[in-house]
Amino acid sequence: MTVSCWLQKYFDAQRSQKKDTTSAQLEAISAHVDPIFMQSFEEFRARILDIVDEDPDCEDIVSEELWELDSQMQERKRVHNMQSSKAIIEAFEKRK
Repeated sequence: MTVSCWLQKYFDAQRSQKKDTTSAQLEAISAHVDPIFMQSFEEFRARILDIVDEDPDCEDIVSEELWELDSQMQERKRVHNMQSSKAIIEAFEKRK
């Protein structure tokens, strides 16, 4: 079944918007990635975008999983920063 050109443009625009949303989520996550793991993350990012291209219907699932991953990474970063701060404070107190 064929669709009108304006309807096809609408579907193409929706697909593009979803990919842009996924790409933006991946960019936000990359801010929390340790530089040592950046190459692995870039491969992961490329694969996720390929999945969204191949099956646009999976966008909601991918988006939800990326949101959870971002939350977990932010939490781990906060814990790491707190542990680092604790170690610095303890080292300073031992010097006194």
